Amino acid sequence: MNPSNFSVVPAAEGFEWLRSSIQIFRSQWLRYTSIAALFLLIMQVASAISGGLLFVFLKPVLSVGFLAAAWHHERGELPEAKHLFAGFKSNLKALLPLGGVYLLGVLIAATIGLAASGISVEDIVAADGQPKLDEMTQLRFMMVTLAFTLPVTAALWFAPALIVFADATFFQALATSCRACLSNWLAMSVYCVAIFLLLLVIAACVSPLLLIAKNVALMVMMVVAVPLTAVLMISDYVSYRRVFHRDESMGRTA
Repeated sequence: MNPSNFSVVPAAEGFEWLRSSIQIFRSQWLRYTSIAALFLLIMQVASAISGGLLFVFLKPVLSVGFLAAAWHHERGELPEAKHLFAGFKSNLKALLPLGGVYLLGVLIAATIGLAASGISVEDIVAADGQPKLDEMTQLRFMMVTLAFTLPVTAALWFAPALIVFADATFFQALATSCRACLSNWLAMSVYCVAIFLLLLVIAACVSPLLLIAKNVALMVMMVVAVPLTAVLMISDYVSYRRVFHRDESMGRTA
């Protein structure tokens, strides 16, 4: 397959990505939940060990694990915990730098956000627990930073899948992922709206517990985060298949 070839899909595909991901998850919910729990545990330990630096570089490698699990599941096999480490057996040299791209991109976006807002890092640190920054300044910083983070997100969205499934090089994966996301910005936007609505539903279900028992509500949110992570990671595979292999039908995942 030429990794540069992709389809421009209808906007409604964004909802279909989430719907299919939930369907795939439900068919083997226990196995996917176990994989997600292991993923989150490793990420938590990595973050604690290195202050988040190891987390950044490990995430794209381990995210390949969900791609591998969904790929095997689509072909009639069972998703297993061992699939989580498939990235270490793939093109690791191309996967690891993806974390560096994300880190560099976020730092650049935050720097631009600070400059556009007329504030410094010291102002943000001092504002922790001490509201010295007005709400408009904080909002401007967040919006500018988010806007300049979007290109990085686009470049990384399909990059791991392209490296693993299409044998794309590091730079080829970034460029193709960015072009595919920009060409399918409508579907990507609808997908983000679908995720937002799903989070609203989850919040609406959990929020009454805050009035009864805050600790219980927090525990429920932590538990819900595990299957939610699985669904979101599976959606990476579904969106990749719909955009880069649109002419191929999705296999059975029962």
